[in-house]
Amino acid sequence: MFNLKDIEKITKGLIINGNESQYIRKYSTSNTTFDKDTFYVPIVFKGHDNEGNIIRAIKNGAVGFMINKNSMNYEKIVNTAKEINPEIFILAVDDVNYALYDLGIKARELNIQKEVIAITGSYGKSTLTNLISKVLETEMKVLHDFSNDNNNTRCHLSRLLQYFDNYDIAVLELGTADFGRIEQMSKLVKPSIAVINSIGTAHINNFKTKENILKEKMHIVDYIKDKKILYINSDDEYLQQVKKSDNYELLNYSLSNTWNIKETNQGIKFTTKIYDKETSFELNLYGTYFIRNIVLAIKIAEIYNIKYENIVKAINDFKPIDGRFKVLKNVSNNIIVVDDTYNSCLESVINGLETSNKMSSKRKIAVLGTIGSGANGKDDTSIVHEQVGDYFKNLEFDYLYLIGDYTKHTFKNASKNFPQQNIKRFKDKESLLKELTKTITSDTLVYIKDAGLQKFEEIIYVLKEKYNLI
Repeated sequence: MFNLKDIEKITKGLIINGNESQYIRKYSTSNTTFDKDTFYVPIVFKGHDNEGNIIRAIKNGAVGFMINKNSMNYEKIVNTAKEINPEIFILAVDDVNYALYDLGIKARELNIQKEVIAITGSYGKSTLTNLISKVLETEMKVLHDFSNDNNNTRCHLSRLLQYFDNYDIAVLELGTADFGRIEQMSKLVKPSIAVINSIGTAHINNFKTKENILKEKMHIVDYIKDKKILYINSDDEYLQQVKKSDNYELLNYSLSNTWNIKETNQGIKFTTKIYDKETSFELNLYGTYFIRNIVLAIKIAEIYNIKYENIVKAINDFKPIDGRFKVLKNVSNNIIVVDDTYNSCLESVINGLETSNKMSSKRKIAVLGTIGSGANGKDDTSIVHEQVGDYFKNLEFDYLYLIGDYTKHTFKNASKNFPQQNIKRFKDKESLLKELTKTITSDTLVYIKDAGLQKFEEIIYVLKEKYNLI
């Protein structure tokens, strides 16, 4: 925890107003919510400057804020802030984003004896981070965050590390959309255990090839320390290319660590070993990727000597995060809605459709929005949507409802797999919902997937209320 004078020194900034001995206890980088008593850091992301939210943050009770010294609105914002709160903490810096990063570097340095588990990959990072955290926190205080406020992941992690004083260990998700970011985050978090769980097409418009994505993800070990373990998902064909190194111990995890795998409408069944003891699970989770994640969570729990019974209980109690293949049900009418709305790339769409396809139901409806980045820009984004359309020939869905500009390519290629009246594109969520609720009857499964562009969580909310889904 730093006081204002500490922050001034670490960031090479300048205190404009406020008591320099006052400690900052809470930080916010959000552009939508402004918590009381927070120090607001208006980070810049994708060219969008959150500086315009500073006054909103102050009116909502923020104790202070950072501001770029060269801001065109500097005088106006500073003067208005002082009028609202004469005691407001104001720190001027050269660059808000890098000032927060410098604070993160310092916070990690002060807690360097504590270990960090860092997880990266093209998709599925949040679920894996969540699961590992839930198992470890049965016996440890774990720093983690499931809000996925990762619009600027480097800044988000830098903010999160300000709280490391209060925890034993951290489990952190490292996402990237461009070259060089993973190296910066490895320097920031300095992991003891690094994990790469997948190589897919997310953000491939920037990376151009999966080989380049793998190279970028491998920078997670640039600043690895202590245990120096790199876990890779050896079921991934690209991760099979990772070679042993003197800089880290390379360990694998995969479905081959389990047996007696069964997928049913109630979830997954499988057997694996915990501390060499055969252990069977029957879980209300869906998809073999959950089994693979559990295998890794067990391996990491064993490293930290988590008790057998605590590992088993944490896995049995685990619930998916909203938007990550969370299955909602009305048991009396056998209506199932699969909430897979958080994000979307080609591989995650295919995985979600395949898993839903294995679940038994008399009627199946797929609701798809825009898929994440295509291969090399707009043309390849079109190709990705066409590939999803083609994939329906392998599936047994009865209806396909689409929304979003690029879904016209999905519509074109999927049309041959559906009766004409059963595949439709909609201009807005309202018309889609109207048609969807007409189509849903008892014994219906609805799979809903989006890249976050159409805010499909609003559809999930309506369906939960209408059909009493839990």
